[in-house]
This record gives sequence, C-alpha cells and structure tokens, in this order.
Amino acid sequence: MNRFLLFVIVGLIVFGCNVTERPAGIPKEAKYDKSRNVYYLDEPGRQRLYYENGRLYSDCGADEKNLSHGLCRTFARTEDRVVSEGKYEHGAKVGDWIWYFPDGKTYVVQKYGTRPKRPESIWLGEEGNEEGPYKRFYQDGSIEIQGFYKDGQKSEFWQKYFRDGELEYSGYYSKGKKVRTWFYYFPNRSKEAVEVFDNDGNFLSRTLYAPDGREICEVTPKGASCG
Repeated sequence: MNRFLLFVIVGLIVFGCNVTERPAGIPKEAKYDKSRNVYYLDEPGRQRLYYENGRLYSDCGADEKNLSHGLCRTFARTEDRVVSEGKYEHGAKVGDWIWYFPDGKTYVVQKYGTRPKRPESIWLGEEGNEEGPYKRFYQDGSIEIQGFYKDGQKSEFWQKYFRDGELEYSGYYSKGKKVRTWFYYFPNRSKEAVEVFDNDGNFLSRTLYAPDGREICEVTPKGASCG
C-alpha cells in the first residue's frame, strides 16, 4: 500500500476525523455550525436551520445582525408540519407564540413582552421576557394549565386540571415563587394537600390528606407530625 495513503488512513483513525456527506435536501450554500450541530443558511432578511437528516428545522426572518426578527416557524424532524410559530424582535420572542400537537391542534399559547430578558433565564430554560397569559391544552382541546407571567416570571393565579376538567391544583405565584395558600386535589375531587407560603415565597406548612378526607400528616420547617 502507498505509504502516504496508509499515513492518511491511520491519521483519520487516530485523530477521529469524521468525513460525512451533506444530507440530501440541504442547499449547497448552507454552512455547518459544529457547536450547534446544525446546517444554517443566512440570506438578507432570512435564516434557515436544518436537521441533520436534511429536513428544515426553522425558517425565520432576520435583522442585519442575523438575529431572528419577524415571523418564525419551526418544523417537525420527520414530518411536514409546523411545531411552533410566532414573531421575534431582534433575537427575542414577542407577542403570541403557539406550539402545536402532531395533529395540528394547539398545545401551548404563550405571550411574550418587549422587556429585556432576565440574565438567569437561560439557566432556567426560560426566555426571560414572558409577559401575560399562559395556556396549555390537552389534545382534545380542553385546558390543562392556565396562568400568568409578569416580567418573565410566573405570577398571579395558576390552575391545573385533570383531563375530565376537574381541578388538580391552584394557587398564586409572585416573582416566580409560590405564595399564600395552594390547594391540591385527588382525581376523586377530594383534597390531597394544602401548602402555605408567606408573601415572599417562604414555606410555612404542608398538610397531607388521604383520599377519604382524613388528615394524615402536617409538615413545617420544624419537622413533620404524621398520624
């Protein structure tokens, strides 16, 4: 075997080089971003990202700095369907965003404001500029969760429902923390637990109940008392 060819082959093995072909469907002008493991295509006023299988991941408007700006849609990895859609303003989500179930029904509706993002939001998996109503639905269209955001954090009254429409829990948030009294329920509609917090979100007590309504345990910062 040619020594040079042998050297190249050994080098590929030793240094872990990985030569792959561009997936079908990705425009030849698209570039590969190793840090994000995606192909991207930047054009004036538009940016497209592609899955590794060659299908379109997102199609968004873009500003002069290639930040998302204007209408943006994301798509499923293996199907021709929209997963989410909404608008960006210079890299930040704004207004109403909608996420969809595979059958096209609405899954989540989230509103975003124009305030700057909270610096810690990236570590919490949040956008940091959520503002206004939030709703999440079951696939049959009934409401699962509804609440409110203020300044990028959960705020005001929140509720979660079982699939049959009965309340699962309810309570208040302030600056992303549970406050005041929270109520939790079993599917049979009987009370499961009551949690109490002060107005700063500090935990005060939790009382647990059996499905038949009996109080079985009370927990406070000093300890638990269970019968």
